[in-house]
Amino acid sequence: MRRKFIGANWKMNLSKTEAIQLFQEISMHPFNHNRLELVIFPSQAFFGLFNGSDAVSIGAQNAFGPDLFGAFTGETSLAQLKELGISSVIVGHSERRVLFHEQDEFLCAKAMAAIELGFQVIYCCGEPLAVREDGNAIKFIENQLIEFLRNLKKEHLANVVIAYEPIWAIGTGKVPALQEVQQMHSSIRGQVRSMLGADAADSVRIIYGGSCNAENAKSIFDLPDVDGGLIGGASLDATTFKAIIAET
Repeated sequence: MRRKFIGANWKMNLSKTEAIQLFQEISMHPFNHNRLELVIFPSQAFFGLFNGSDAVSIGAQNAFGPDLFGAFTGETSLAQLKELGISSVIVGHSERRVLFHEQDEFLCAKAMAAIELGFQVIYCCGEPLAVREDGNAIKFIENQLIEFLRNLKKEHLANVVIAYEPIWAIGTGKVPALQEVQQMHSSIRGQVRSMLGADAADSVRIIYGGSCNAENAKSIFDLPDVDGGLIGGASLDATTFKAIIAET
């Protein structure tokens, strides 16, 4: 059985005091960490405020790229994150793709550099609304993943989580129908199977993100190919997020 994964992506939110309080409330919440992996992705300015544990670890919302050092003003390298004890990094979130124009080739190079350094990579994919409405969502996601999967080896899969986050559902309150979520996750697993084999497809974790909340989490996480979630806005409220954890 694949171990479930829940990530709390706080994005550029919370004051220092709010972040400390929220982390304390989440980290003290009991859950079976043998069955569930929980990673908090705070603003990187707050890394020094938290100590990860076997139950709750700290991840980075982003890192620069394959270059570990250099003249890249304002960026943070994978090597620097490693020295801070960060164990996971999000790569390819739609906000990085859309707002910062990060392309598949660059994202793949970033992800592979992170894997080689021992990071767990949460590799994101997701389609805009127009693509969904045109009926081309599955092909769009296949194209987003193909470069990354082509570079992966089977031994890398233990350090990879694929996050499907339809752009039109992030922070909007709109959620795909359950059959649409399952169809996409099944398609992604099928793509892994065709490129890396059945064992890889059976072992890789594929999670959902996009207006996931305490009311819909259980029904989404119970789908056969959904292995948890990357939670945005709902992770900023301790009560709501703990309810999501309880439903995982």
